[in-house]
Amino acid sequence: MRPVLNCISLTRCLLILILAVLARTGTYAQQAATVTLIGKVTDEKTGKPLPFANVFINNSTIGTNSDENGNYRLPNLAVGNLELVVSFLGYETVKQTLRFEQPGTRTVVFKLREGQELKGVTIVAKKNKKREKHLKIIIRELLGRGKFSKLCKVLNPEALRISEDDDGHLGAQTTKPLVIENYALGYRIHQDLDDFDYFNGKVYYGGATRFELLVPKDDAQRKLWRANQKEAYKGSLKHLLTSMVADSLQEQGFKVFQVIPDSLRIFKSVRSVNGYNTIANHVHNRIEPVRGMRLVRPGELPTERLVVSRTQLEVFNMNRNGRSPYADMPYAYTQITLPQGYMVTTPQGWVVMPMGFEIAGDLGNDRFSNLLPADWKRDE
Repeated sequence: MRPVLNCISLTRCLLILILAVLARTGTYAQQAATVTLIGKVTDEKTGKPLPFANVFINNSTIGTNSDENGNYRLPNLAVGNLELVVSFLGYETVKQTLRFEQPGTRTVVFKLREGQELKGVTIVAKKNKKREKHLKIIIRELLGRGKFSKLCKVLNPEALRISEDDDGHLGAQTTKPLVIENYALGYRIHQDLDDFDYFNGKVYYGGATRFELLVPKDDAQRKLWRANQKEAYKGSLKHLLTSMVADSLQEQGFKVFQVIPDSLRIFKSVRSVNGYNTIANHVHNRIEPVRGMRLVRPGELPTERLVVSRTQLEVFNMNRNGRSPYADMPYAYTQITLPQGYMVTTPQGWVVMPMGFEIAGDLGNDRFSNLLPADWKRDE
């Protein structure tokens, strides 16, 4: 019996050794499949280094600061596309889309130009009743009107330069990043507002967004923030895109319809039934239901997925009541248009190449009070 015991012991040792080697190999492969970005931030004219400049991946918590010599280092970046942003007080913010097809170390140097004064707009004075009125509108539109908005605060509204046009458009830009503390989700948001336009109840804004993790005061607050983040994720664009990639739209509570091209329609027009516009009357005539697997294509890299549609998508969140054009579908409704016919995302719903996609309706109402960083991850 003794030799048998020795064989069993030897087999166990070999098994443990193999598992250890595989674990190390997996860890090494994971590390090797990432990119480390290094470089320097300098003044465009003088060439002098800009110390402590912000260097970050747009719409994420991933970032760093340049050191006293202007050098920066960003490790463990995924292979694929990313939009890198560099900002420094008094200088124009730079955004650059980078693509890494192979792991390794890459060097990118940034030369920043000193900022310029806004031209061609009427600036509203800092302490002015009209400014205060406009400021309330801008903050309301940036934070949104959901329940989380009450737990958000703009710390430096003086950073906003507000303008008004004769045609009724309300505009704004920032002289330095607008700082928003979101105590519902646990983030401090730094927003470089390149453009803000509010007109007839509709808002458009764009810029660079950096998320910073807040430190919870205790474990109860940490759990509350995580629960709120999960709630914010449900029904979000990130949730929709992740469900498309996983081909689980229906299971996740989404119904997606694709507009049928004119040349393939059975009828050119749709008649209402008893005076009501119903989705049942449009299906297989103007629109048709689609699954995620029909919309998603593999990208050139394992980290990429292409969401492809030459025509508009109509999206319903069946877990949320709302307004829609159809009497028989009273659910939260969104229209998504891809001008280039596609956009690039990750399997986790991080849009890395938007290609100018347009979104209107329920998902277009996301604001900073319920916005998650692009690198936010679900529980597995």
